[in-house]
Amino acid sequence: MMDEIKKRKIQCIIVKDFSRFGRDYIEIGDYIEHIFPFMQIRFIAVNDGYDSKEYKGKTPDIDVPFRNLAYSLYSQDISDKIKSSLAVRRKKGLYVGSVPLYGYQRDEDGSLKPDEETKGTVQRIYREYLSGTGLTELARKLNKEGIPSPKQHKMNKGLLHGEKKKTLEEKAYFWLPATIHQILRNETYIGVLSSGAYKSGPLGSGKRIFVPENERVRVEDAHPAVIDKETFGEVQKKMHTKKQGEAQKFLLKALVRCGECGRLMVRDKELFRCRYQKFIEHRNVESIREAELEEIVWKAVDIQLKLLEDKEAVFQREKELLEEEREKLFPKIKRKKLQTGKKREEMKLLYHQYKQGKMGKAEYLARKKWEENLAGEMTAELAGLEAEEAGLRQRMKKMDANDISIAEWLKNRGDKGKLLQYLIGSVNIYAEREIEVQWKFAKNLALCHYLDTSRP
Repeated sequence: MMDEIKKRKIQCIIVKDFSRFGRDYIEIGDYIEHIFPFMQIRFIAVNDGYDSKEYKGKTPDIDVPFRNLAYSLYSQDISDKIKSSLAVRRKKGLYVGSVPLYGYQRDEDGSLKPDEETKGTVQRIYREYLSGTGLTELARKLNKEGIPSPKQHKMNKGLLHGEKKKTLEEKAYFWLPATIHQILRNETYIGVLSSGAYKSGPLGSGKRIFVPENERVRVEDAHPAVIDKETFGEVQKKMHTKKQGEAQKFLLKALVRCGECGRLMVRDKELFRCRYQKFIEHRNVESIREAELEEIVWKAVDIQLKLLEDKEAVFQREKELLEEEREKLFPKIKRKKLQTGKKREEMKLLYHQYKQGKMGKAEYLARKKWEENLAGEMTAELAGLEAEEAGLRQRMKKMDANDISIAEWLKNRGDKGKLLQYLIGSVNIYAEREIEVQWKFAKNLALCHYLDTSRP
């Protein structure tokens, strides 16, 4: 709104009362008494019977700032009472969230009770997971049977708003392995209510502050359990003892991505595959054998190493481009410094005019506030330009250091894993068996390789 006012597109502001305009009585007074009069904006608060047109050239009645102060104190009081009330409800084991967890409904008194329509699905998920069914297979089963996902179920019940789909192909039912994982890890299903993970920041800030787990409210047996504690414990034990180590030690770790959705591909039985294409709108990306992909990547590495051997070809051009960008910034920085200095001189002149009695206090304060805002914006812009120039300079220094490190890497090609992590940004697998290798250094260059030899 203030941007529109500066552009002279707004001449009048109408609010229900002062509290609808702001909660900080000092800031409201600054706008009413200084900023709006200076910018010739008419301000009306209907329920408070205030119209700035009636006070033109005069100071508002004493009840205006007192009314704003009362609104501010009232808002703080209401905020404190609401926080206190929620804290009491949490300690009693009552649910204070807006939407109950999947598998539960909220009772009239605010406690959770099992949802007969969905608790069976939760129990089935625990049962089948313990019997050996994986998360991906579970998600596929639920989608195939047309069981609404937690989000879709809440949309169908009117608890969430969103576009409703009618068929599986249109994603009416949308289970993901991550959704199953969350259900299997949530101790709410054994009757434990943990709340207060976040708390509100200062009144009017709109911020949420994270609360450590040991400071949250945790109530045992707060509501009927859907899963018995023994079953829940077995599931947690199985999830924690899942094999790790070997699966994490492979050459292309954290490099292979699905080109269609951008997610990391999983390595399963010496194959790389995208596990998300069965659950989201996604072109078919065929699995590719690890050995086959490594061969292609090493071809790309050979090309990259040849480029790196000619260090001037790799870095010199980029240095030149960075230097050109810096040279373009210098006149902008100089011009912005002159504008900022001129603006501060204008502020000094404004003060002298006020001291000489050439303008009243109200007019001086309003113009001073306006000029300070402009000066602040100019200072921020100048700082941004200087930071950008410093960043370019730092990148050039880093390149000089990289010249030395590249020479070292070219001497030590034996560690294939480190070499790949050093040279390659990502290996992207697309539909129709297209592979793209992105470099870290030559960022404008990408090698595309088609496994289908009939393609050009």
